[in-house]
Amino acid sequence: MNDYQQIQSLISRYCFVVDRGSAEEIAAMFWDDATLRFGRSSRNDGADGIRDGLRKWIVKMRDPVVGLRHLAHSPSIEIDGNRATAETYYDADGHSRKRRWPIHLRGVYRDRLEKRDGEWRFAERHIVIMDSTLQDLPAPEKDSRAI
Repeated sequence: MNDYQQIQSLISRYCFVVDRGSAEEIAAMFWDDATLRFGRSSRNDGADGIRDGLRKWIVKMRDPVVGLRHLAHSPSIEIDGNRATAETYYDADGHSRKRRWPIHLRGVYRDRLEKRDGEWRFAERHIVIMDSTLQDLPAPEKDSRAI
């Protein structure tokens, strides 16, 4: 595989591992000196910080969801030697185990990646959640025949 394909594979594999893997398996996709940020306020630095943050996320956010499924699409990857940046849309859905409500999140993965000893991993991943509510949508036009 070329570098572009290796990066695309890493981004795709992340979705499967984050849905059902352990904190250790997810953290193994990051370099030991990497940073993982969730939204605006959560930042986890280094291998231990990333593993600890993921363990908390699994208990608080992933385990209460049935059928969790992350989908990554439309990656925009820029490679410069052994470094790369990528922006990738994601969708995540499932159902609340407790209330059985459907859950749907969407956002963007903003990544810095590095190739070391022939292997690409995340040097930094920022998980941006795109806020979207019905209030964000424009009002329908009076003559609208929209579905």
